[in-house]
Amino acid sequence: MAEIQKIITLEMEQASRPLFVYGPATSSLDLAWDLIAQGRLPVWGAVLAASQNAGRGRMGRVWQSPAGHVYGALRLPPAPPFDGPGASLALALFLARGLADFGWPIALKWPNDLIFEGGKTGGILLESKKSALVAGVGLNLGAPPAGDWRQARDPGAPAPSALPFSAGPEALWAALVKKIFLLYNARHGNLAIADLAAEAEKILHWRGRMVTVDRPASVPSAPDAGLSGRIVGLGPEGHLRLANADGEYQLWSGTLSLADDHIF
Repeated sequence: MAEIQKIITLEMEQASRPLFVYGPATSSLDLAWDLIAQGRLPVWGAVLAASQNAGRGRMGRVWQSPAGHVYGALRLPPAPPFDGPGASLALALFLARGLADFGWPIALKWPNDLIFEGGKTGGILLESKKSALVAGVGLNLGAPPAGDWRQARDPGAPAPSALPFSAGPEALWAALVKKIFLLYNARHGNLAIADLAAEAEKILHWRGRMVTVDRPASVPSAPDAGLSGRIVGLGPEGHLRLANADGEYQLWSGTLSLADDHIF
């Protein structure tokens, strides 16, 4: 396991939480779970790894993780809006709001990607064990990681992008953790996923566009051949609404790729 380089105390209203800063590691999520096992990472405590050699993404993908970018983990409260299927969407919205404070307009590619200037600049992966919930957050800074990203991404996926931030991952991640906490607290218990989904729909990437969905889970059940349709918006539980000639589908999981709008 990687060694802790330093511990930063984040002052958040009447509370303080630790930010554990590490050097190279397997993944920030691994570090977070190790700290939780030791009883050292409270709710709203955070982790930052300098780089990852086994970063995790959705569908078992490996996240390219060279130094210079944000590889963070944040322990979330297992309470609304993080206690249901809309948890990733809720956190993505809070992150988008926090990044907007830096002057960066962010769109959300359902269910958990952050889009800046048309490209993917970050992603979220939630993991839960027993009563603990941890979010892994990756953000590209300065320039996207080098490499042939197309070999690891689906056709029709957004190209990578990066946030124009030069003060370093530690400064940005510390600021974002505080902003997320303050945004969460500012709602004074009004954290219904339906309200958050309505806000997220306003910045929904590819809304109105035709997409294909890999490995969809939907109501009604998607055909065996997969699912294609036009993005209508978001439902009150954070699901994606997708329409085609057969009707409307409530999409609960799947990987979206942009399709040719003239196909349908």
